[in-house]
Amino acid sequence: MSIVIAGGGIIGSSTAYHLAREGVPVTVIEPDPTYEFAATPRAVGGIRFQHGLEDNVRMSLHGAEVFKDFAKHVQGGPVAFDPAFRQVGYLFMVQGDAAIASLEECARMQRRLGVEVHLLDRTELERRFPSFDFSRADAAAFSPGDGQIDPNAALMGYRRAAQANGAVYVQDRVVGVDCSRNRVVAVRLASGGTLPADIVLNATNCWAAEVCDMVGMPVPIAPMRRQQFYFKAQDAIEPIPVMREMSGFALRPERDGYLVAVTRFGEPRGFNWTLEHELFEQELWPALVERSRRFEAIRMQNGWVGHYDMCELDGNPIIGPFEGGVQGFHVAAGFSGHGLQHAPAVGRGLAELFVHGRYLTLDLSAFSYRRVIEQRPLVDQGPKA
Repeated sequence: MSIVIAGGGIIGSSTAYHLAREGVPVTVIEPDPTYEFAATPRAVGGIRFQHGLEDNVRMSLHGAEVFKDFAKHVQGGPVAFDPAFRQVGYLFMVQGDAAIASLEECARMQRRLGVEVHLLDRTELERRFPSFDFSRADAAAFSPGDGQIDPNAALMGYRRAAQANGAVYVQDRVVGVDCSRNRVVAVRLASGGTLPADIVLNATNCWAAEVCDMVGMPVPIAPMRRQQFYFKAQDAIEPIPVMREMSGFALRPERDGYLVAVTRFGEPRGFNWTLEHELFEQELWPALVERSRRFEAIRMQNGWVGHYDMCELDGNPIIGPFEGGVQGFHVAAGFSGHGLQHAPAVGRGLAELFVHGRYLTLDLSAFSYRRVIEQRPLVDQGPKA
């Protein structure tokens, strides 16, 4: 069995690592080994347990387990990369009776899976974080065990370990997939070469729809811009967790400063690398001051643009075979901002599927392409991307 993975980011490299540990020949096609425009190095590195789907919580729990002791779980030669997992906590704030009820329901499920999560009313929020105004929050869920990692270290750790176990990385781009009798037989490369393949995995993140088009597999995945800004504050405040609101506004501690961002779900899809400094000056800074007067005197240090591979159906990934289509073609994309934290579980699961024909440790079949065919969204009531 020969396997070709299109895309050497965190999902492709995690899968390559687990396959290589099983002794399976695997080749990863990655056009840019510097990962300049890849999603993983531009991520903020959050590992959170506050999801509304059990499978998402379980994947995050496995990811945290791996990242907490990376050298134990990702082995093969001298892997000198440590994602440096650190607990920062996660606070998700909501408004309205319906949102509070949903938050409580999610918290019950998360606790059943072993997550420590506390429901806080406005009075308790003000007591714990006295520098902040919580007039926009009726309640919040606080999970102190959520963490943050170095995304690039996680990616390079998986890549180096995959290579040490026998995975081959080729600097090239997949431009075609050859099929015979409705089965994958090879991939064509931009360099003009071809590679035989029994299985092709499309792990190209924001480019996933283009590769799926090569076999006639329509997927509702498109790039969505995400702008982050790093700033420092003149006035000191108490230690805070990641703070997130229903509106998409997000604030997180980062080194000796903070990161602030807002998700614009209505923004046109497609690659857009423009960093809008006026977004910080005109929208985010005033929003920060509304939430804490301690942010009146701040200085923006830098910012950057990344992209989510948004699954427009439901914000959850598409994982597994092209059901009803070309056999041997698989996809793992559409993570909508959750790919980093779920990469350890997805890579392990896909390796099990390819080698043993089924998922063994965590059933990922809920994320199959079948729900796209049936237009059956998989709803997660937890915080959005």
